[in-house]
Amino acid sequence: MNRYFEFLCSIVDEDGSREYDKLLKELHGIEFYSLIPNDDNRGEDGKQLRKKFENEEKGPQSLSLSLNKPCTVLEMLIGLAYRLEFESANSHWEKTPGEWFWVLLDNLGLGWYDNKMFIQMKGATEINQKVGVFLDRHYKSDGSGGLFPLKEPQKDQRRIEVWYQMSAYIMENYGI
Repeated sequence: MNRYFEFLCSIVDEDGSREYDKLLKELHGIEFYSLIPNDDNRGEDGKQLRKKFENEEKGPQSLSLSLNKPCTVLEMLIGLAYRLEFESANSHWEKTPGEWFWVLLDNLGLGWYDNKMFIQMKGATEINQKVGVFLDRHYKSDGSGGLFPLKEPQKDQRRIEVWYQMSAYIMENYGI
């Protein structure tokens, strides 16, 4: 595996168990795209991880990661997890980016795909299908099947940008 992928894994695999490498690699192989205006900002958040990596690598061993290459779903989810960390900072529901990442994966129905389950269930097919539902916004109007399911949505979650879905989710689940 390359150093950049290892860097991404280190953010979300806080205990270093490597139990989810196959899932993470699959997510890193799927290009993120947006269908709703301003959701491209989430892709830009993900691409900023490339700069963070290069700043941490400093020196001749640094990889030249192009900001022009499309963001992957893994990068976007980690970028969004950093946004959630910022939103939760200094609150009773504060979480690390790694913890938020797994909340997002659980909401997508992917959090149980450790390496063993990935192999047993031929996980790539189901992972791509669930990510496709999210990317194409074919989830339920309450957000179920997406990143931010709500019990009492005020709007059809398929028609609003991820940032506002996140805000509604935080308000409903964490009471801010």
